[in-house]
Amino acid sequence: MPELIRWIERLFLIPLSALVIYRVAPQVFEHPQLLLFLVSELVGVVLLLTQRRGTWSIKPYPLVIALIGTGMGLLVVPQGVRLVPEGVSVLLVFGGATISLLAKLFLGRSFGVVPANRGVKHRGVYRFVRHPMYAGYILNQLGFLLLFFSPINVAIYAVAWTAFWLRAVEEEKFLESDAAYRQYRDRVRYRLIPGIA
Repeated sequence: MPELIRWIERLFLIPLSALVIYRVAPQVFEHPQLLLFLVSELVGVVLLLTQRRGTWSIKPYPLVIALIGTGMGLLVVPQGVRLVPEGVSVLLVFGGATISLLAKLFLGRSFGVVPANRGVKHRGVYRFVRHPMYAGYILNQLGFLLLFFSPINVAIYAVAWTAFWLRAVEEEKFLESDAAYRQYRDRVRYRLIPGIA
């Protein structure tokens, strides 16, 4: 079953990443801040293809939530009304993409979509919040949304952000049996935003 889940994860994420790269890449010339977002997506694909094995959650609900959280954010449309000055979008997209890219790099071959225990990471951006990748995604996506505001993008991100929170909760339930994770959770109190949540 874990091998099947690995293939589902790959068959899901790789085509979606290719789609978002195809749709967003032409916007890079007008909005260069999107380049770091695209690099982060490519790093995720490479890490997924070189992923190390671990103990996987095989429950359907966490799998579905993980796929929804990952997939929805990649379905946004790079069209809409710009609500803020370009500089604000640059800061949000660049900051969020940097955080999520650093989280992926600190995870290394432990990166994945489906909840699994491939070893507890506690260095780098993982010292501040337990789910820095999701925090980075939300910040990045907020910058994208303010650059390309539309009802469809609002709906997509509302689902994605809800799924990120549910995904974090499910991952923590799965990791709860690991003593190293419990120590990490006790040391790093916040899931997504230092001092708040």
